[in-house]
Amino acid sequence: MIFQWFLLEFVTLNIDLNLCIDIGNSSSKIAIYKKDNLLFYKRFLRLPIKSVLDLIENFEIEYSIISSTRNTNNALIKVLKKKSKLIVLSHQTKVPFKNNYLSPETLGRDRIAVMAAASKIFPKKNTFVADLGTCNTYDFITSSKRYIGGNIAPGLMMRIKSMHKFTDKLPMVTAQLHDQLMGLDTTQALQNGAVKGIILEIEGYIRDLRKEYGPINVILTGGEAGFFAKHFKKRIFAEPNLVLLGLNKILQFNID
Repeated sequence: MIFQWFLLEFVTLNIDLNLCIDIGNSSSKIAIYKKDNLLFYKRFLRLPIKSVLDLIENFEIEYSIISSTRNTNNALIKVLKKKSKLIVLSHQTKVPFKNNYLSPETLGRDRIAVMAAASKIFPKKNTFVADLGTCNTYDFITSSKRYIGGNIAPGLMMRIKSMHKFTDKLPMVTAQLHDQLMGLDTTQALQNGAVKGIILEIEGYIRDLRKEYGPINVILTGGEAGFFAKHFKKRIFAEPNLVLLGLNKILQFNID
């Protein structure tokens, strides 16, 4: 059977199973949950519809939810609607927090999901989420589950590549942080500028939010979360798949 290499557990799988699909800018991720328990996870550079169909049939999925930062894949949506009770995440989807964004229709679906996850991981707590990927998104939800908004900035590789692409002489470098604050040559200057710049950016948000709202929890997520988590002195919660956790939370919120 093709699923032998990714089955994590096979115990009463065909009861109350949720299929969550996160289609991001650079990859897609799929998770299957039984309530809050993760049973299956896989990342795809390209998501084959047949793989989704096989998952639905082998796990006997009843409910599914999809979030996409790209154009909607109509063929995939059609399959999910036919084989399960589907939620296509949008600004109109019922969520477990109050959304104060002035243009909710423009709010990224991934950002909606991470706020739902944050409200579950740290209930009744102020929480700041830094989603570090192609672009970095910084979002904040209050202890009363009120989403007050967020910001978007270039991600790590976007910064490194753009400095090389939009200049004549600056080289392409790898992502690396050096012990000293200031780079000792051009390579170190580019590396520290990109990496340390993001660290200082996040620390600045944390400092300013604490001044206004008091104690806050901090979550790092996204593809670069693991790289940056080790560079912070203060305790920070790192969860690379926060979007999937949030999708499962939203799905359960709409089912219950």
